[in-house]
Amino acid sequence: MKQIKKRRRVLRIGNPIGFSLFCLVCLALLAGLYLGISWAIKNGPGVVKAMRTAVQEEVMATPTVEPSREPKDELLPTHTPTPEVKETPALGTPDVSTPSPAPSAFVTAGPAGNIGAALYGQIIGIDAARDSTSKYSSEAANNLVLANHLKRYLESQGATVVLSRTEETKGELTNEERARIFKNANCTYVIRLMCNHINSKTSACYAQAAKGNQSFAQKLIDGYTVATGMRKQNGKGNGVETKSDSVASGCGCPCALLILGNWDNTKDKNNLQDETFMDQLCEGIFNGLTAYIADEPVPTATPAITDPPAEP
Repeated sequence: MKQIKKRRRVLRIGNPIGFSLFCLVCLALLAGLYLGISWAIKNGPGVVKAMRTAVQEEVMATPTVEPSREPKDELLPTHTPTPEVKETPALGTPDVSTPSPAPSAFVTAGPAGNIGAALYGQIIGIDAARDSTSKYSSEAANNLVLANHLKRYLESQGATVVLSRTEETKGELTNEERARIFKNANCTYVIRLMCNHINSKTSACYAQAAKGNQSFAQKLIDGYTVATGMRKQNGKGNGVETKSDSVASGCGCPCALLILGNWDNTKDKNNLQDETFMDQLCEGIFNGLTAYIADEPVPTATPAITDPPAEP
């Protein structure tokens, strides 16, 4: 027997009821769309304007926080302290905070600072005789010591001093070379220093000079013997021997060779290395030189220092 199946009822487009419902839904959607578009056309600009205004008001109501700025190299006013005003001594008031050094004849100074000094303007040549190549090298070394000692003394009296040789001079220095040094320096006077080598028992001094320079040599040897107490050598005509050499003939000025003593004599050798004797030597040569320049006798003694009268 054929079984009859139940048919399900499905809404189909081809069904009149279903088609009617579909049409109604489409009409409703079209009507809604029409109304929405119409409302948007009519009221859209106002809504947009209102929204824009609301946004602006909200932005304006929000407080603005400015970023902090750190000062960069700003010139701030500073307080300049007032310098302390110290009292200064009046013009001419001596400053006793630093004591002045005691005067000394051996303080070396240029002639420009000694305008009133006795030898200002004089250019004195000093020749330390012999040299390191000589067989008398120990005497030659001491002659240079004496020359430097005399140099400092004469400079302290305003002279400009020229040495024929110094500690840096090496090897042999001829008389012609020594004379050329003094002549090129325009020396006004030349003094040569040397010792004798004779019998060890003899203690004596003298001077040598070319003809025409005997008076110059006489003043120097007189000043030397007065200051040091040295004895003039016998047979030398009051201590001066007339004799010339290439230094005296080539230097172009008065020149004298002083034989200061006998290096082979123990007493003379010790004296010529003694500081006190060197001071006396310098003083005596200075006295003889200034006496010759002034054409006056060599002072025979240092003036005595008299005490001031006692107060009543």
